[in-house]
Amino acid sequence: MYAAQRNRPSPIGDARPVVRFSSAEEAWFWFMRTEKARAEKAKAAQGDAVYDRPCLPDDVYAIVSRLHRAHELCDLHLEVMGEYGFLDRPPFPDVDEEAVDWIIWLDAFDVLEPLLIDRGIVE
Repeated sequence: MYAAQRNRPSPIGDARPVVRFSSAEEAWFWFMRTEKARAEKAKAAQGDAVYDRPCLPDDVYAIVSRLHRAHELCDLHLEVMGEYGFLDRPPFPDVDEEAVDWIIWLDAFDVLEPLLIDRGIVE
């Protein structure tokens, strides 16, 4: 294949639509799934997705990391986000052992969601 052919963008008709996340939680769970796949050294098959996302997983990580450095998200926020992100579900407020985690979860996403909206990642 010629170098000019390799560097040529694909035709617009082949482009997949970019779909924003409906919530910060959805973006977080997507990020955590990609991190699990990275840890397992899995590779996404090209062309499997019907649509693209408005960011890379590293963009979500960078925003959360920036909020943590600015002390807007504390270690406890990250611990709860990581634990339930790994489980791929939010804490259940009706379960006694998860009620406090639910409050921490809500607080974390109250901080995170406006930034994801400003960046065009979340609707």
